[in-house]
Order: sequence, then C-alpha cells, then structure tokens
Amino acid sequence: MKPQEQAACLLAVRVLDAVEAEAWDVDGRQGAVDAVLTLRDNRKAAFEVTNLGDERALQLARLLARDKNKWPVPRDWFWSIEVGSLGDLQRLKQCYENIIRICERAGEPYPYEIAWEPSADPDLQWLVYQSSSVMTGYPDRLARDMTNPHVMVLPLAGGGAVDESLRGFTDALREAFKSPHIVPHFDKLAKADADERHLFIPLHDSALPFSIASELVFEDTLPPEAPPVPDSVTHLWLAPAGSRRVLLWSQAEGWRNFPSK
Repeated sequence: MKPQEQAACLLAVRVLDAVEAEAWDVDGRQGAVDAVLTLRDNRKAAFEVTNLGDERALQLARLLARDKNKWPVPRDWFWSIEVGSLGDLQRLKQCYENIIRICERAGEPYPYEIAWEPSADPDLQWLVYQSSSVMTGYPDRLARDMTNPHVMVLPLAGGGAVDESLRGFTDALREAFKSPHIVPHFDKLAKADADERHLFIPLHDSALPFSIASELVFEDTLPPEAPPVPDSVTHLWLAPAGSRRVLLWSQAEGWRNFPSK
C-alpha cells in the first residue's frame, strides 16, 4: 500500500478496533478496493482511499513539499513566502532573493510599502501588482540565530467569513464530488463484496470553500446533514489537513469526531 493508504488504514483500525487491514488492490486484481478491514465480529469492510482538492493547488503543495517548504536565505532576516498560485512559483524562485535584498537594504519587511515608487525594481512591482503571492520579512528574527536558516515557503492561506454551523457543508461537498476522479471510487466500493464500504478522504485545504474548510480544521463542529454519497457507501471518513480530528459518518450513527493521531 501507498504511505497515505497505510496511514488511513492504521487510523481506521484504531478507531474501529478492527482486527487487521489487508492490502487488497494487489496481485493483478482489477477494480479492487485499496484494502479490506476485518472487524471484531469477523465482518468485512471494503476500504478505499482518495484525495480531494483543487488539482493545481495539490500540485503546488507537492512542489513546495519537495523543497521541504524551505528556500535558501539570501541575507540577514527570516522571511516567509505565501505562494498564491502555481503560475507564480517559477518567477518567485527566480526573483525572491532579489526582492529580499531590496527590502532589507531599505529596512522594509513589507514589499508593498515600497513597490509603489516609480523607480521600484520590476521584480518588486510584479510581486505586489501582478502576482497573488505575499512575502513578509521579520527583522527581529535573524538568520544567524536560526539552527537551520531558511525562507519558509507555503501555499497562500485563504480568508473570509467562517460557516460556524456548517450549514453549507453538504452543498460544498456535493460540488467537490463532481471531480471526475471521485466516481470510480464510488463504483469500486459499490462492487465490493463486503459487509461495510468505507471511503476515506484526506481533504486538502483547497477541497472546500474557506468558510467550510476553516471550521473543519480548527473546530469540533459536526455537519448537520448526511453527506451526499451513494447508498452503497456505508461510511465516509474526512481527514482535513492540519486538523486534530478526523470526521467519520456512518449510516447507522451519523457524524462523529475522532482524534487524528
């Protein structure tokens, strides 16, 4: 199994107090689910794992993770870069050092404060007026005092109002499930010879609108309605990235929270 599938199975075994999880999509089995869980009463649970998120956002996250979310620091301060889009990434890699040098020479941690000047460097103007990325310097945190000096590079976080009651959750999830890669997972579960059929979805923060994603990550609120899944899916797991909880819905018990670790 892939690492993500292994992690999902281990969590499910702990939460369900299952006997074991066996890799099932092996030995040339066509259309097989990722794993089969053996429950304490010897019933079997088909278990399928897939990601959910905007594809370009997922690709951006993968590329930044490949760099361990760290770029070399060119001068004296610690800096953070929030990359607004996949399209920004290539130019940022080429010009972030120049922008940092310009800002530190000016003693300015916020590039937008000096980008308006007619003589401002083109890289500085591009960052502020054309890109969707944000750079912030920290003059009080010096690179020389860091154990591992680096520029921290992360995808740009969203913002806005929060849906504290999760009233918009069902519609948001229904829209997310229009992603073409989701239907084959529903189909595999429907065909599985099992007593239960579980779909486990790690949620990237781009999978759902900020108003929903933020509430899922930082609070314990449970959705007020059943998820829009086919009747063949008996259990749905949602694991929001960065959250201390995983949400589990079942046809018998509705929504529940469990620790993610």
